[in-house]
Amino acid sequence: MTTVEFLDLNTDEGISRAAAYKVKKAELVRGGQRIFAKIKRSSKYFGQGEKGALFPVYIEASYGDYHVQGGPGGQYRLSDVNLFVVSDEGDVVLRIG
Repeated sequence: MTTVEFLDLNTDEGISRAAAYKVKKAELVRGGQRIFAKIKRSSKYFGQGEKGALFPVYIEASYGDYHVQGGPGGQYRLSDVNLFVVSDEGDVVLRIG
């Protein structure tokens, strides 16, 4: 079950909780297996960010169709990106999709 929380960004508490959530998201990108994405040419989002560049992401099941979190647009559908696993040395070791 997905929980939705509404934050009042006009309060110190709301601003603090939003900042903590951003930190948590950044940790998910940095921690664990390193997954990167590249926007497909067929996607309506093609052209966002640096052309052809890989960007770090993580997968989250609770955002409707937008499971891929991170990158220049913030979130993408799996159909909009190719996923890659990258080694600590920066080499692409696996392309997914």
